Amino acid sequence: MIGEITTLVHTLQQTLPPARLITDLDALRGYPIDGLLPGLVTIPNTVEEAAQIIAAAHEQHLTVMARGGGSQTNLGGLAERIDVLLQTTRLDSLLEHEGPDLTCQVEAGITLATLQEHLRTQGQRLSLDPPGASETTIGGILATNASGPKRLRYGTARDLVIGMRVVQADGEIARSGGRVVKNVAGYDLNKLYIGSLGTLGIIVEANFKLHPLPQSERTLLLSYARVEDAMQTVIKLMGSLLTPSALELIDTGAANDMADLFGVSLPTSGYTLAVNVEGSRATIARQIEETRSLARQEHALLGEEMEGPEQDHFWDTVREHTQGTLTCKTSVLLTQVVPYLTMLQEICNRYQLESASIAHAGNGVIYTELRPGDATSRLLAAITELRRYLDVLGGVLVIERCPVEMKRLLSIWGEPKGDFRMMQSLKQQFDPQGTFVRGRFLGGL
Repeated sequence: MIGEITTLVHTLQQTLPPARLITDLDALRGYPIDGLLPGLVTIPNTVEEAAQIIAAAHEQHLTVMARGGGSQTNLGGLAERIDVLLQTTRLDSLLEHEGPDLTCQVEAGITLATLQEHLRTQGQRLSLDPPGASETTIGGILATNASGPKRLRYGTARDLVIGMRVVQADGEIARSGGRVVKNVAGYDLNKLYIGSLGTLGIIVEANFKLHPLPQSERTLLLSYARVEDAMQTVIKLMGSLLTPSALELIDTGAANDMADLFGVSLPTSGYTLAVNVEGSRATIARQIEETRSLARQEHALLGEEMEGPEQDHFWDTVREHTQGTLTCKTSVLLTQVVPYLTMLQEICNRYQLESASIAHAGNGVIYTELRPGDATSRLLAAITELRRYLDVLGGVLVIERCPVEMKRLLSIWGEPKGDFRMMQSLKQQFDPQGTFVRGRFLGGL
């Protein structure tokens, strides 16, 4: 492919300055994806330049992968090859902010922290809270459908995007959705692109619906001797009229990590349930009191309340704990959280492994760090057994982060299910030539 890349560089040099076309091997070493170096790094200034790059790569039958801040590139399997890495960080403009309509339009390379800083001056926010806001770009969030604890109340990117622009495999720029919240005409292609890891198109712009900043925010920490009691509290909260913004279940392993690495003091035996509430002070006070009353019925040991900087540090720590060396993301029904955590402990004991779990308890999403990271054969056996158990529960386990060596030995996504044929058909329809890098998504797509 060296000849084709050389031809591509000559083509792009007609319109792009040399500083935005990186071919030097030493410079390319700064852009590894799971140890694989691209043949060329391109840094477009505009959406039109990005489209031009993809069209030219398509013409030369080269592969393209997009990269923003690099915080999400760990997700996915090993790429077959990366001919062109398209760096989106110069596509970082806030194009429009309609405060009265609670909407905004941004380019994909803007970081979440930069966007939130601007929106905060207008008393608004984008209600997404994945880890690493200062490095994570909007494009990376959308490509991976990244989210955080507050997905409980506000949903994920699929719930907040109302429109986007995407560069297709042949370089054409397509638009889906619109710029107003009540845009319901036509097929909702937004949800198809979000979470597709750039296999169907490169997202270059997005329109979001926003929320006003809450007047106040407080977090109640409840501790439990038994996970069954903690989850029963969660189930009752979810069935009540209360509206917590986040419900995080933290086990002993994670509590120890948070104390050792981040200085957050939590009970190091049993389980902690963190209940986050937003709104007016009167509303928060009522919701906290009703949550306390409900938790007492489930044998909770009532803990402290947090707000201000202490609270911010706590939630930053919760989010960062999902970024371990070997992190599994499991999705199960709420009623299956306890059986799964019980089986997880049994399997870890059997294979002499340690685990540390934090769960979006109201969503049934569990992040587990498995250790030690160098016990490869035992880790592989444990993950295989967990997936076998989840097949019975109807759940799914994805490896969010792991060493490259392990990616060569197991499927990051698990075995394809019955809907995989439809996914193959979509890939063939959107990218028949295979312009967008293969190997990173489910089943090698």
